[in-house]
Amino acid sequence: MYRTIITFILLSLAITGQAIAAPVARVGVVDLQRAVSECREGIAARTAVQKKTEQYNAELKSKLTDIERLRAELKEKLSTDDRTSKEELLQKKIREFQYRQQEVKDDLKQLESEYLKKIINKFGVLLGKIGENGNFSAILDRSAGVLYFGKENDITAQLVKLADEDYAKR
Repeated sequence: MYRTIITFILLSLAITGQAIAAPVARVGVVDLQRAVSECREGIAARTAVQKKTEQYNAELKSKLTDIERLRAELKEKLSTDDRTSKEELLQKKIREFQYRQQEVKDDLKQLESEYLKKIINKFGVLLGKIGENGNFSAILDRSAGVLYFGKENDITAQLVKLADEDYAKR
């Protein structure tokens, strides 16, 4: 009987000892949106998209001015034939404007998406390095539903720093 109790105690200690010696899971949390907006490449991408937006806006403004000019001409006294042709031209220009406006919106969305995809892919590689070097068990994206994390687990600044160093090399 004593043997059974001693064996049980020794087994319990062995199992407890293994549990105590088990490595502690280390979890990092990153705010990818903040990292994209703060890193140099993200800032450069946002600037490029803004520049392209301004170019498109200038083009659309020119088309809109043309439409407004035609509307003003229609308010004048015109012959029936002139009025009909101007109205048809106005409708055509409005359709062209709306079509071009949608094209511009799609182009800008695609451009932004391409920049974001490129940055996020690079972040994946960099987060792998951070995870290995920092002995992290997992790295989570804050926007993916992390309800709480301590500031000591936030590695966003580390990611931004690595991304900037990588961007500077190129």
